[in-house]
Amino acid sequence: MKLEDIKIVMLGTSGAGKTSYLLGMYAIMQTGVQGFTLSAKDMDLDLELTERWEKLISVTGEDRWPTPNAAAMEQYGFNFSYGFRPLMGFEWLDYRGLALSDRSTEQDVQDLVQYLSDSQCLFLCISGEHLVESVTPNTVREIKSDRMNQFIQQYISENKQPTNQNPFPVAIVITKYDLCHHRDRDEIIADVQKLFQALFTPNTGWLTMICPVSLGKELCNDLDHASIVPVNVHLPVVFAVYAQLRAYGIKFKAQRDRLNKSIDTIKKGNSLVQLLKSKELNNYSNELEACNNEIMAAEENMKLLSEELQQVSLYFSGNEVTADV
Repeated sequence: MKLEDIKIVMLGTSGAGKTSYLLGMYAIMQTGVQGFTLSAKDMDLDLELTERWEKLISVTGEDRWPTPNAAAMEQYGFNFSYGFRPLMGFEWLDYRGLALSDRSTEQDVQDLVQYLSDSQCLFLCISGEHLVESVTPNTVREIKSDRMNQFIQQYISENKQPTNQNPFPVAIVITKYDLCHHRDRDEIIADVQKLFQALFTPNTGWLTMICPVSLGKELCNDLDHASIVPVNVHLPVVFAVYAQLRAYGIKFKAQRDRLNKSIDTIKKGNSLVQLLKSKELNNYSNELEACNNEIMAAEENMKLLSEELQQVSLYFSGNEVTADV
């Protein structure tokens, strides 16, 4: 089963750690998690990302960290595979974080809005350095959660409103989590929910994950000399693929219901009707078998992915849920 490619965009301010997260995520997923791996579609991109990651883990001091993205936008293509069999491809947008502060007339903002409207999953990047204490109105200004909410609203104006039958996945990624891990986890989650209240409103169709990630060694006061020990960096991408498999399964289950209804209608007819529609009935039966195979394949992969997602907080239409099949 090979799914259609999707687009992922991560919203976050300059310095929130979007690029560092990308490098850590790619490095971990190259090795693989539960048989799932990530590879760059372009082998030169693979070398570039690997070299930048090697610099991050071997160099000390400020020089190890990626400089803020100077280019307006960079797009990376990846394949998400199981046992090296491509399961889903996706395009990742890395953009200049200052775009969150630019006017809507700026080209980078227009490009970002267009990319977002075409995306199938959204990552919101907030730095743990702003969650060291309970959130205040100043926190909103620092992480620009108000601006991120505005971009989400823009997405809604360009696309259909998510529903329980057609949800939209959003991963809230808390980077540099080692800086705020001293706080109670539930308190941090409650603060994140305050910053993005609309995503946790009942019956709105948002499938939301709150995921703390870290590249720095916990309990180390000097991050510039800390060991690079990635934590949870693979989970947002696992969530994105899981959400697409879930949507894929919902679509094929609806198709299965329609096929079963059509088959039942023919079978309820008299013998003449059944004879005249025997070819149509056979076609429906073949389609139903193929449909069931797709559902089975999706659920098998979802089961593996859901095991990884047990360690994070998931919410569907405002209610906390567990990743399942």
